[in-house]
Amino acid sequence: MPTYEYECRDCNKKFTVIQSISEHGKTKASCPKCKSAKVKQSISHFTTKTSRKS
Repeated sequence: MPTYEYECRDCNKKFTVIQSISEHGKTKASCPKCKSAKVKQSISHFTTKTSRKS
């Protein structure tokens, strides 16, 4: 399941939300600290795992 990273514009808390792609389009994230809906999505870093050694 995808992981989405957000930052609250009111209290500057960074947090992560794990939800399906279909939920992401329907549900608005809110800050777990101050409950504000003024959040912006951040760019997430990711890693990949391969079966071959490089």
